[in-house]
Amino acid sequence: MSRGRVIVIDDDPAVLASLEAMLAVAGFEVVVFRSPRAFFAALDELTPGCVVTDVRMPEISGLAVVERLKAAGRGDWPVVVISGHADVPMAVDAMKAGASTFLEKPIAPPTLVEAIASAIAARASGAAGPVDPEHDARLQTLSRRESEVLAHLVKGASSKAAAQALGISPRTVDVFRANILRKTQAPNIAALATLVARSSRFRS
Repeated sequence: MSRGRVIVIDDDPAVLASLEAMLAVAGFEVVVFRSPRAFFAALDELTPGCVVTDVRMPEISGLAVVERLKAAGRGDWPVVVISGHADVPMAVDAMKAGASTFLEKPIAPPTLVEAIASAIAARASGAAGPVDPEHDARLQTLSRRESEVLAHLVKGASSKAAAQALGISPRTVDVFRANILRKTQAPNIAALATLVARSSRFRS
């Protein structure tokens, strides 16, 4: 039995073939496109599914894919955005655009499979996005000051900018950053931006 439909968009043929094979083995029904333009040309004929799209592609970016899907009335299609050149502003922009998850390459297969499965489950339940109780629990372990530092870092602020805003030294911000990453088990701040966006604690 299929775990759901996944639509993969990537302009790198090798990456596209690898993702197609990996996701098929994981039990998903997979459809692939080598460009966003080809994807949108076929959109009206596609069965809804979870879209996995690279960010940096010619003509149409992965972030534009998210926005165009909403404009086309497919805003309920979950989108997992992936990138080999990730940074905090990019992660934040992806989540603001409506992506379910932002993942940085290289991506471990279990991580991608879990992200897709969570996105599909959230869509089926009508939730705004996949909220992971474990992620929420980790964020709850942060002190008030760590939460304040986190709020600045996930907006793309440098240690110096966050320090100036909070009236502390950049070195102190770096210490808080290390503690935050350790407590949340996030590999980097870009991943943290996604975690925060998916957390019920930070949702209005």
